[in-house]
Amino acid sequence: MVRTEKQGFLQLAKIAFPFVIATAVYNILVLGLEEYFGDHIYKVSGQIGSVFGLAVAFFLGFRMNSAYDRWWEARKIFGELTNNTRSFAAKIYVYYGNSQNFRSEKQRDLSNQASDLIALTALYVRQLKNEMHNNFKPAFSEDADKLLSRFQVNREHKLSNELLLAITQNIESAFSVNANIEKGDLMQHLNRFHDIQGKAERIKNTPFLMIYTAFTKLIVGFYVILIPLFIGDIDLGGEKSGFEFLAIPIMVIISTVFLTINKLTNLFAEPFSENITSVAIDAICQTIEQNCNEVRLKIESVKN
Repeated sequence: MVRTEKQGFLQLAKIAFPFVIATAVYNILVLGLEEYFGDHIYKVSGQIGSVFGLAVAFFLGFRMNSAYDRWWEARKIFGELTNNTRSFAAKIYVYYGNSQNFRSEKQRDLSNQASDLIALTALYVRQLKNEMHNNFKPAFSEDADKLLSRFQVNREHKLSNELLLAITQNIESAFSVNANIEKGDLMQHLNRFHDIQGKAERIKNTPFLMIYTAFTKLIVGFYVILIPLFIGDIDLGGEKSGFEFLAIPIMVIISTVFLTINKLTNLFAEPFSENITSVAIDAICQTIEQNCNEVRLKIESVKN
């Protein structure tokens, strides 16, 4: 993930460098043909290029805004996941500290039950992250395997759904009728988990309008191809002065800007992919798991 301005410049350079090379070669070739076969043999009116370039710039700006809105929505979803998980773990810690909230047969080992529920919640967060990275059947540690077996989680089905179902069933069967407020509070958090997962899957499973992407790539590519015809050479000091080749860096810069913006738009439109512009869900979920483990350690310290 890009965290500093220096890293941003380096990553931007990596993205733009292939475009610099490709457009430089293309523009040198076109300008060389013009100089070899005769001056201004195919120059198109610069006014046409200005109007076309302005239209492409507006179109790219609109598309970049749409892609960033998609990225920001993904970031808000995992921010909501962070807040909901922290609150859920804290309330489990508090509610399971009062034995009167539970049925008589469930009042034993409440600390262990609370610790297991929080561990299962952390496992759910990890699994949701895995599914965003298309890893639906990950390998588990020995402790995680035991936890899944203890809660009778069906690994043949969608694992994130099964984890939420296991947590829901455990809470429903544990709380007494006198603790409907506490149970309802935890159930609301579970409903939010379902909403968060649904929002994340909606973004991941809905492509960013492939025909829209193809059209943008087409018009940007067409404009970059026409740039040498719009600009042509620069005749400062006459034909033999060599200044006509100053047009090359100008054309390369303009071409690279348009191509780089289009590339960045495509990257922003996939917020859950594992590229430099994607939402840092690995780091976010790691922080959530750490928070859950801290609550579990607090439970262990109280029990001892």
